[in-house]
Amino acid sequence: MTNKIFWSGLALITVAVTVLLIILTTWVMPALTVHNGFGGLCVALFVLISVFLYWAAQNAIKSTNKFAFSNLISVSVFGKMVFALGFLFAYQKMAHPTDQGFVGIFLLNYVVYTIFEVWFMTKLARSK
Repeated sequence: MTNKIFWSGLALITVAVTVLLIILTTWVMPALTVHNGFGGLCVALFVLISVFLYWAAQNAIKSTNKFAFSNLISVSVFGKMVFALGFLFAYQKMAHPTDQGFVGIFLLNYVVYTIFEVWFMTKLARSK
């Protein structure tokens, strides 16, 4: 997998999928517009996680340790879940949202970027 494919895929997922899904969700459920800022933060968080995982996966593929890539996948699944839940709880404690609609926006981002990460990690593993 080339850097160009990764960055193109990330841009496509971010703009054409995630942002449009957030806009569509807030259009269908206008009460969720109060969480648009949080939606943007979620997108930024998951973009950063994806970039970090891509960088780490490229290094793991080049490693002489034949288990480096498998270890990265194990650590990334658990680490992303813990980090993402920490982000969700921190937002809840700091922003004191009036409803729980922000959780849906968070989960939408989590699922979309997880699918993207599985896609590019699979492509990287096959290119080894």
